[in-house]
Amino acid sequence: MTLRLPPLYALTDRAASGVADPIALVRRLLAVGVRAVQLREKAMPDRELLASAEGIVPLAREAGAAFFVNDRVDVARIAGAGVGVHLGEEDLPAAVARRVLGPEALIGVSTHDAEAARRAFADPAADYVAFGPVFESATKTVRSARGLEGLSRARAAAGAIPSKPLVAIGGVTVDRLDAVWDAGADSAAMIGGLYGGGPGRIEENARAALDRARRRRPPRRIYLVGFMAAGKTTLGRRVAERLGLAFVDLDEEIEKKSGKTIRALFEESGEAAFRQREAAFLAATEALPGAVVATGGGCFAQDGNRRSIARLGTAVHLDVTFDTVRARLRGKTDRPLFVSEEQLAALFAQRAPFYRMAPVAVSLGGAEAVEEASDRVLVALDDFDRIPV
Repeated sequence: MTLRLPPLYALTDRAASGVADPIALVRRLLAVGVRAVQLREKAMPDRELLASAEGIVPLAREAGAAFFVNDRVDVARIAGAGVGVHLGEEDLPAAVARRVLGPEALIGVSTHDAEAARRAFADPAADYVAFGPVFESATKTVRSARGLEGLSRARAAAGAIPSKPLVAIGGVTVDRLDAVWDAGADSAAMIGGLYGGGPGRIEENARAALDRARRRRPPRRIYLVGFMAAGKTTLGRRVAERLGLAFVDLDEEIEKKSGKTIRALFEESGEAAFRQREAAFLAATEALPGAVVATGGGCFAQDGNRRSIARLGTAVHLDVTFDTVRARLRGKTDRPLFVSEEQLAALFAQRAPFYRMAPVAVSLGGAEAVEEASDRVLVALDDFDRIPV
């Protein structure tokens, strides 16, 4: 199977990031959705480097992320099975690294001109080819920038050889990502672009880079499902904003069209009539090429609606505890099926099995900030759609 690297490839750098512990830095990057990380700490003593690699291994495995050690085949080998290595021109040849690391480890090779890229693409021991520096870079000062033209030539150097990922490196910032990908890179390695602005900006920078990649191939439609007060509207608006998609709240649309509240519609016509109306509005979302849709609490409990959503897009279950729901609904009077806490608990238990049918589930504790919760939704969608390396 051809390797597919994630579009963002993060390199650690204690000086650039301002984070002294690479393990802590990687934990933060993985939390917002980065799924390829390289431990690049050239000045770190061997014992610290190995300890950092061994600490990152379980984090990467839990997240399903690719993890590489820069240059050091020995450290990668000791750190654990499957740890990859990124090799420079003066490091061990990829074929030798392969003998040391075995068939499961991923091996990347740095190149700096089209001919070197051609050889690397042809090398059966190399899993991906890195090219750069594409732009002037504070961490890549030995060679002059090759530019986007050089990157395009490196991509063309693959010729008829079965495709391997091309990783652009050197001076890549968020504003340059689209140009880098358009020039033929499959993944963009970032250091300064991730860590500019200091340690407090790392998550913000990573989110901006990840969202830039997501907007290039957004999902068709995302349907947020879950119990009332799970946060579908609030999170839906933010997820749609980050993806550059339209946002639709089914209950709000029904209220606008009818001129009546959901509670009034229930009281006037009963639940069965409301469910028919809800199903019609749900079906109408097919006219939207891409959207984030917040559904009502009972929508996904209907067989027909589950079939419609499966046909139209991806259901994401916002999984919150009953205690969270109860706290959020305390004092509310606008929920048509909220009569008492006892009735609410029974309804919560009744609908839970239907929500678990959603192909994507996101557990939320209820205390997360909107940005953190939106990270979890987007990461879950990324991981659902991603082809394993």
